[in-house]
Amino acid sequence: MRAFYVEAEFEPKPGYKLSERELSTRRAARGNSVWKNIRGSVTDRPDPHPKDDEVLIKVGAAGICGTDAHLLLKDEEGYTKYDGHSKYPIITGHEFSGEVVELGSAVHSLKLGDLVSVESMNWCGECDACRMGMFNQCKNLEEPGLTFDGGFAEYAVVRAKYCYLLNDIVEFYGDNMTAFELGAMIEPTGVAYNGLFVRGGGIRPGGHVVVFGAGPIGLAAISLMKTSGAAKLICFETTEERRKLAQECGADYVYDPIALGKEGVNPSEVLMDLTKGRGIALFAECSGATNATYPVMAGALAIGGKTVQIGHSLGKTSIDLYPYMFNAGGISGSNGQSGQGIYSDVIALMASGRIDMRKMVTGRVHLEDIQTGLDQAADRISGKILVSMNYKNYGGNR
Repeated sequence: MRAFYVEAEFEPKPGYKLSERELSTRRAARGNSVWKNIRGSVTDRPDPHPKDDEVLIKVGAAGICGTDAHLLLKDEEGYTKYDGHSKYPIITGHEFSGEVVELGSAVHSLKLGDLVSVESMNWCGECDACRMGMFNQCKNLEEPGLTFDGGFAEYAVVRAKYCYLLNDIVEFYGDNMTAFELGAMIEPTGVAYNGLFVRGGGIRPGGHVVVFGAGPIGLAAISLMKTSGAAKLICFETTEERRKLAQECGADYVYDPIALGKEGVNPSEVLMDLTKGRGIALFAECSGATNATYPVMAGALAIGGKTVQIGHSLGKTSIDLYPYMFNAGGISGSNGQSGQGIYSDVIALMASGRIDMRKMVTGRVHLEDIQTGLDQAADRISGKILVSMNYKNYGGNR
């Protein structure tokens, strides 16, 4: 089969102390401290075969995450810039959907021909975090496309328990390709859903909401908040292309924080003016630019207001905690999209037409031309880029 295969050398940086798991499994908890000379290409790979509890999926569509593009970037020493959980060599791609074409002998929950989306946080079910129901904090986590072969391929093998049926989406839209595309975007939409509702607790309808950053996660957050009763939905985004996408996904007001700064305008005052002094009920921090965003939040936090940290930030962030104490506010950290009925709820929203994440798609590329898609995903102006063997026009967009 054809697949996008990524290789690298296991060469820990001087001074980096490997854990017992890293030593025994040749994986890295912090990839940018271990993996050197990383490179990827579309090549022929052996056809995979499912074990007893697995299914073979013919991949219908896969989304390119910023992680997929970032891990191929190198620092001045030749190490990957991706700082997360990873193991190579591997077929990358963790946002994907497809058709079940072969069943393991112990699989009874699925049948041949089922269309499914695949959960990307493969939790063990046995560690303390999993026994608490906190699957996204699993201590023995496996991730398709990062620690075992993923979805940038013609076929992929996954355990049946991580598959979710797309039948309701097919029924609503009437065609498989739409279901494949939406199925590939359940993962990033689920990341936003987990932060907003599971970790952050959502809002009461009528609360005002701010989303920082209009990349795919931020755009998903906007779409979810639009259908969840946000009175005024506001987005801050530095690039013009993504500001337009934010409006298409439902933002009522979209601001360029750089332009506001040049004009001497305080974003907190803008928010307080927009909300007539009430402030913001929920801040979704999806940008990772936390040293710039937390001061804005501190100046516009509603009584009982909340911040959900979804975007990954580098380094330390200085936070003024007094506004959170004075306004009885809260800050919640969020990671992943597994468990808690997240996939089922996102599928239900998609299958009812409440959200249509195709609005954030800005490019579709054939698997053979995936490098074009990776370059687009890394430009920080694109929305979601989808990859498939079904796309005939290389580089085609919406």
